[in-house]
Amino acid sequence: MYKIRICIEVDSNNWNSDLKKSNYSTYLQTVENLKINSNENTFPVFISILDEKDAVVGQLGMLIIKTSVQYGSTLFQKLSKMASRISTRGVWLYGPIIHTENKMERIEILRMILKANNEIVDKYNLVFIEGYSAPLDISLCDNEIKEYRKDGYHSKKYVTFITDLKKPIEEIWKNVQKYTKKNVNRSAKRGVVVKELKTFEESKQVISLFQKWGKAKGIVVSDPEQQLKKFWERQNSEHEKTFLAFKEQQLVSSITVSYFNNVVIPVQVLNSYSSIARNLGGPALTWHAIKWAKEFKFAIYDITGGPLLSESDLANDKHGMSAIHYKKKWGGKQYTHHYFIKINKKSSYVIYKKLFKMLQWYHNRKGSSDDLDMD
Repeated sequence: MYKIRICIEVDSNNWNSDLKKSNYSTYLQTVENLKINSNENTFPVFISILDEKDAVVGQLGMLIIKTSVQYGSTLFQKLSKMASRISTRGVWLYGPIIHTENKMERIEILRMILKANNEIVDKYNLVFIEGYSAPLDISLCDNEIKEYRKDGYHSKKYVTFITDLKKPIEEIWKNVQKYTKKNVNRSAKRGVVVKELKTFEESKQVISLFQKWGKAKGIVVSDPEQQLKKFWERQNSEHEKTFLAFKEQQLVSSITVSYFNNVVIPVQVLNSYSSIARNLGGPALTWHAIKWAKEFKFAIYDITGGPLLSESDLANDKHGMSAIHYKKKWGGKQYTHHYFIKINKKSSYVIYKKLFKMLQWYHNRKGSSDDLDMD
């Protein structure tokens, strides 16, 4: 009944138009997002499921990634290239997108997508494949999760926090936690100025902030000119917007949000380690982005989240340092979604995880004594 179509090139207008047939599709599944994240070691693959009339009834876009990290010190970049054969993987975000609410049809379409995933694993010799379901896909049911498990996937629950932008701005503000509101108000009193990024020179400042953070972590951007070019291209697209926070004409924080299909999602937040940036710049930017999304009549602001923490994990987070703690402050409704992973080569995956932990340790150690950080 259904057919699989797998491509590395698709017409962006057609693909994105099909995505909009479901109200839970986001920028993360668009051609623009997948292609902008492509480079010599990363490329997109597009899965379409067609019915008997050749209408698209299911979609999943993913990236095939050949190296363990996108950025790294010179040493680790060399190690990453050497280790590419044990780290090649497929990654998707906020998918698949299935264009029906009929439970039986959804199961059949999902089976075809999982079959396509297996074809991709074999074709590109992937060590593993992983992805996150769309939080707004409220039709995702236990039977679909069982289909993943039957196909060899492990799953873990994640959460995000969704702000309904159809509510009055006063009600949205009322739901923000008291201390966060205090920091937003203090930011203006302390001279933090928020503005929309509009010039190429301002883009250079954002990349400079990213590079300073990276240097502190022992990370070297291999091609800063290319990074700047891609960032500026995104600012001139119809899917991204960046806001900047300045203190005494110095950039201290930035936030980049994506928007597609009436859903706004932050895709990059940069904060300097200064108390102004951490305590005032970040909150001021997040609230500004929410107000902007409301003003331009978007429906949803998905602040994103992280793994669903147990009660004991939350109790042990005495200083509120978890990402979940921060995201929760903005008063959005908690939505549960799922992380899925299927390991194709267990021994290679074990080596990959050890390498990844080593990289994390190295970067965290380098960054612990520096003045810059990125949320």
